[in-house]
Amino acid sequence: MPSSYPSSPHKNPSRKSCEQTIKRILTREFEEYGENHHFKQASDFMIYFESLHPASPGLTKQVQRAVNALNLPRDEKGYFMINKTVEEYKAEQELSQLLTSSTLASLESCTPILLKTEEWKRRHIMHLMDATPQFQTLFETMTDTDNGILIYTKTPEKLISFFSEFIKTEMEQKG
Repeated sequence: MPSSYPSSPHKNPSRKSCEQTIKRILTREFEEYGENHHFKQASDFMIYFESLHPASPGLTKQVQRAVNALNLPRDEKGYFMINKTVEEYKAEQELSQLLTSSTLASLESCTPILLKTEEWKRRHIMHLMDATPQFQTLFETMTDTDNGILIYTKTPEKLISFFSEFIKTEMEQKG
């Protein structure tokens, strides 16, 4: 019995097969250029697929389905990105927006000082130290830790002197 569909000696690739091929193409592009410069939409992959399979609406739909199933993020220029997920790219964009007015500060020249104190006091002590103008000039940053408050300072002698006005403390010696 004759079929109403024209017979084709070549079967279209599966969606999964198209996905794998698209991933390989984009991975190669990324490895070669560091980013994708050529592929913005499903039709951009058709030259490759049509070199292996006869051009047909079925092949076009299969490639479109594969691109949609991959759910690849796009960069600012609209090109597909293979090295990140949509979620990673969105998080990266959000982080970029949040950091626009931020600066980096190295703590390399700072000395860490640990003020050992009970857990229940730490937050309040940090608040009071942060509110004291004299103290604000003595540290770069401070944070609550398991054993107390870790303070990074460029002037450890002045910081220790400041604390010694309030508490009778001896600096614990190393080792």
